[in-house]
Amino acid sequence: MTHSLHREGTIDSLEQDYVLFIFPARGFNYAGSAPKVRRLMEFVYQTGPCNALVSSLRRNMYSGVSPDEILNSIVDGTRAYAVFNSKEKIKEILLRIQKADEGISIIVSGLIDRIRKITEEMGLDPHTINISLGILGNTAILPPADIRQLTTMCGHGMVSPNLVRDVIRKIKTHKTNPWQGSLTLASPCICGIVNPHRSAQLLKDTAPLYTVKRL
Repeated sequence: MTHSLHREGTIDSLEQDYVLFIFPARGFNYAGSAPKVRRLMEFVYQTGPCNALVSSLRRNMYSGVSPDEILNSIVDGTRAYAVFNSKEKIKEILLRIQKADEGISIIVSGLIDRIRKITEEMGLDPHTINISLGILGNTAILPPADIRQLTTMCGHGMVSPNLVRDVIRKIKTHKTNPWQGSLTLASPCICGIVNPHRSAQLLKDTAPLYTVKRL
């Protein structure tokens, strides 16, 4: 799932950003997958995700739905998405999933050397590894790197640069704070992998670099 591979930022920032996908395979184990996916999603909630979503509902944790609503929406073939803010948490959830052995495909995105170390410690050999090759084309029209750190957390591009700028403007004018601003950025994400804990820190670090023109 390459839409989670293009997250930008410093190593220190990405150390707090690990994405997990739970994917039944079409034509292989869709039938009867609902209770298995639900059980794995219960593990996700027990581990403490920063954000989560299932494909049967398409509303993340910050869009006004409860964990029970998310869990109760799961049907055969439902895919689940989550993001965690530490190596310890991603290892914990992977250990839970490994022990459950439900036979459902699991995809993890993060700093590759950290992920490799975790899988080696667990005795796992990843089936496939995908690596982002960066951005090709007319990069001059892209928003600046500090804005992209925030926009690239949504793999479907639902966090727009203009929304990020508006949130920064509101932080600068004391109409919101970094945490509330990070929730504003997380709410439209339809893949459930915007990490508001990371984005709050990014907003706190980025806002002082901008000025606001008062009309």
